[in-house]
Amino acid sequence: MIEILIVDDQGIVRDGLKMILSLYEEIAIVGEAANGEELLTLLQSKVPDVILMDIRMPVMNGIEATAIVKQLYPGVKVIILTTFDEDEYIFDGLRSGADGYILKDSDSKEIIKCIRAANEGNLLLHPQVTTRIVNALHAIPPKPAEQAAAKPDIRQLLTPREMDVAEQVMQGKSNKAIGQALFVTEGTVKNYVSHILDKLQLSSRSELILYLQGK
Repeated sequence: MIEILIVDDQGIVRDGLKMILSLYEEIAIVGEAANGEELLTLLQSKVPDVILMDIRMPVMNGIEATAIVKQLYPGVKVIILTTFDEDEYIFDGLRSGADGYILKDSDSKEIIKCIRAANEGNLLLHPQVTTRIVNALHAIPPKPAEQAAAKPDIRQLLTPREMDVAEQVMQGKSNKAIGQALFVTEGTVKNYVSHILDKLQLSSRSELILYLQGK
């Protein structure tokens, strides 16, 4: 059972998400809050597996709340609820430790897919959100120092097997699914991911995906 806590200042959005998620027996809604401060109060008595977090909220917004949740409850997964006009918050959310992004108007299959991925420790970005991230990355001109010192070819840093694992991570697959695809154990996949992050001087799967998308 995946325990979910919904945070959104609009009651109609919370009700809609509860209705959608009630269709899945593996999901249990354990609470709801209208802003970040209410969420932090709730977490003192009930810590869920996954939080669905709106961005724009009064009192304390979703970016601030995500950063605090990740600091106090590192095991809790946070999925940001976003819309097309909130590009400026996407990078802030990832830097705060968000475990996924989903558009508010996504269908139930997309939402549950993102929840499952986050709960398994994987980052899953909605395809349209990913496209906007990549476009934003390409729109940022490199600094003079960055132009002079270009990043080395990733294939010179990673072994062929590590490249295979990295490509699977890009597809949003869980460690278990990657292991099945590459015929190795889940523990071996975890080791590969750890080695990849060390070699690329990254700290999380989200940073790895952004790094690979920028190549």
